Amino acid sequence: MRIKPVTQTAVALAALVALPAGAAVAAEDKPAEEWIHDRQATLAIAGAATKSAACAIKGEGCPRKFDYLGLQARAIAHAAKLAPDAFREGPFPDAEVKTTALPKIWDNYDKFAGGFDKMRENAMAMVDAAKNEDFKAYAAAFKKTVDTCETCHDNFREEH
Repeated sequence: MRIKPVTQTAVALAALVALPAGAAVAAEDKPAEEWIHDRQATLAIAGAATKSAACAIKGEGCPRKFDYLGLQARAIAHAAKLAPDAFREGPFPDAEVKTTALPKIWDNYDKFAGGFDKMRENAMAMVDAAKNEDFKAYAAAFKKTVDTCETCHDNFREEH
């Protein structure tokens, strides 16, 4: 059964609301698997919202209403805000959880975290375009957001 992007986004946003509850655990008490889970969940939010926004931009049956598009953009921006902290510790080579995060993230953490700043900036441009009901500007900001994601994936994620 294929889950529609709208449902994926709803699940991802529910996870986003739950993330801060887990943030109360002290870093030294947090096992490697939990660090990995938290960063995977954070980026899953961004991924689901990105897929949903792409579906709308491509006209593949997802809502094109600006409030919906703004919601997707806000989810991406918020995930970008949370992500650097989710990667603060690592790389955990002996963890039992599979991860595609490359160890060089922690050797180049400032550059890596800076990518999320750019991602958030681009996603906020999407939010502004949605508020202004400017579909062309939304699509342009979306492309910049996706380009930022792809650059990070190319540099800091295993191929899969």
